[in-house]
Amino acid sequence: MKTFSLRWMLVLVILALPGLSAAQRAPAPGDRLPDMRLDSPENPDTRAYLGLSPGDTFDPAAITGSLLVIEIFSMYCPVCQREAPAVNRLHQAIEASQTLRGRVKMIGIGVGNSAYEVDYFRKHYQVTFPLFADPDFLIHKTLGEVRTPFFIIATIGPNDKGRVLWTDAGNMEVQEIFLNRLKGFLSLD
Repeated sequence: MKTFSLRWMLVLVILALPGLSAAQRAPAPGDRLPDMRLDSPENPDTRAYLGLSPGDTFDPAAITGSLLVIEIFSMYCPVCQREAPAVNRLHQAIEASQTLRGRVKMIGIGVGNSAYEVDYFRKHYQVTFPLFADPDFLIHKTLGEVRTPFFIIATIGPNDKGRVLWTDAGNMEVQEIFLNRLKGFLSLD
């Protein structure tokens, strides 16, 4: 009887393994954004930019607009530090564009970073878009423990909310290419 039970347990473990590995892979185009809970921003201007009501936590897919650009970063990542000015320029270009402003939102998630560390990164690199802490790597694990920086573009509008359209790891690409990609995704909307 013990042998029979052990065999069934082994079969169940083997059947569960593919599901475990799939849950920990990086998001890819066509996937849904994994469930992520971020602390609601205290700053009313930040909440207004994101279209959020006051609350304890929120899901990034609930942000208003059509597209969401998420940068997964770490304040200790030398590439993230080096690329911060380029990412800032991207956000400024989005906000300066009549086509993109209000329809494309940006956030950053500091994996393994406390609120203090994220705030330091924000101030030191003069980041103008909202940044959130992930001190316990919970979101990082949900995203398949991607390397930093990692970029995601996802839908956030009422139609097809939270669908991943594009991802990339490493250096920020040329701003014009990124902006044209965003415009292309908006034209499909």
